[in-house]
Amino acid sequence: MSITGTIDYTGNAQISISEQPLHYKYSPKKIYSISPEQNGAFEINVPIHTTKNLILSIDDNSFSLIPDASDELKLLISRSSFPLDIDIESKFLKDYEAYQTYLNEIEGLDKRIEKEMNNFKAGLENSALELSAQKIQIAEKNLSGTAFEYFIKKAKGELIVNKIKSVEYRLGQNGFDAGSERAEILEQAKADNFFTFESLQAQRAGIRDVTHYYARTFGIYDSVNQAYGKDLAEYDIKRLAYEELNEKRMEVIDYIEDRKAQAYAKMFLVAERIGEIEISKAESGYRSYLDEYSEFEEYTNFLTYFYNEIKSVSPGEPAKLFSLKDEQGNTHTLEDYKGKYVLLDFWAGWCQPCLDEFPVMRDIYNDFSREDFEIIGISTEINEDVWRSDIEKFENPWPQLYGGNGFDQETFKAYKGGGIPFYILIDPDGNIARYNDIRATFNLREVLNNLIDE
Repeated sequence: MSITGTIDYTGNAQISISEQPLHYKYSPKKIYSISPEQNGAFEINVPIHTTKNLILSIDDNSFSLIPDASDELKLLISRSSFPLDIDIESKFLKDYEAYQTYLNEIEGLDKRIEKEMNNFKAGLENSALELSAQKIQIAEKNLSGTAFEYFIKKAKGELIVNKIKSVEYRLGQNGFDAGSERAEILEQAKADNFFTFESLQAQRAGIRDVTHYYARTFGIYDSVNQAYGKDLAEYDIKRLAYEELNEKRMEVIDYIEDRKAQAYAKMFLVAERIGEIEISKAESGYRSYLDEYSEFEEYTNFLTYFYNEIKSVSPGEPAKLFSLKDEQGNTHTLEDYKGKYVLLDFWAGWCQPCLDEFPVMRDIYNDFSREDFEIIGISTEINEDVWRSDIEKFENPWPQLYGGNGFDQETFKAYKGGGIPFYILIDPDGNIARYNDIRATFNLREVLNNLIDE
């Protein structure tokens, strides 16, 4: 597929075209970088392997493209207004015009919905579900019959997720029957064909968001927090109560009747299991999936790849080497820190759970000798200027390193990171001691005391 065009200003912006991956978080990504000339002109030929959507990205903003090998797409982009107001020449011009009208009409709507959902969570008056329904109406009005029709299904899925979230927000209210509400939401979703393969494929994360928030409506998070006497980070709760949460997630899968849709949905849950709990505990579910859905090679091949990738960074395996620069331009490597325990902290300034760990991390950092323990912050921020501003703002005393590319940062990818905060503890011999099962607010001090005493 030939794509040419110009962009009026790039600065340090990272521009690329990528294929929508099979799994939103864990799949290998096909990314084609674009390097405009000084006058902003660019040209790129993108091979069309499948009918999967193509995404044009400038930093963290994106614009969907129609994959067609015969299309000679021409784009005139204004950086300041991207992804809105792009001049387009294409054999699918009418579809693109409809998509642009849709983007303009929903501008700011997602932020409004998020704000209203926060009001819902706080028990305040809100219009969250009405705004979610409005987004569906805008999508149907503009995108029906176009190549972007999948955004209608995506918007319907978002409304279902918000309805399920609302169940959790109303737990404990007088007269509220969470069980009946859950059942009504899923029955209506089934009647609206949400559980078809095409609908699940249109969602941001397959079935993940629906099953995740459904499991939260049973009060399991509160039970774990009460058992530990404090509010734990979500990732820790998901590990501690994984079996109970997964049992609830599987209740949603029971609504799926089509075998391909079922295989697609279960693939996401197996991947989450591999990525979130000890590899030994994920083994049985992974093997069972390979046996049950052997005819779906794309899914089984992905899970086999991901299982082997996670196994390669399990405790006892050699740590992944890196060479990254700090804010002064000095290069740091893993070899520089051999002989001590090293906590790799993958973070970004927009990640509130990352920031919530900092006060306790500073206390732990001050209580251990640099001969025994070091922390290295590795940013997953896309924009270097934002990273520099963040490290000045938070003033953490440990080394801060930067490699660019957001979640495609090489060290983050080498450790198979799927989200942040993300922590790797490396032992004095340069081997992985703990893989993302430690947090300063949860167990880091105890882990370090045990290891260093030994």
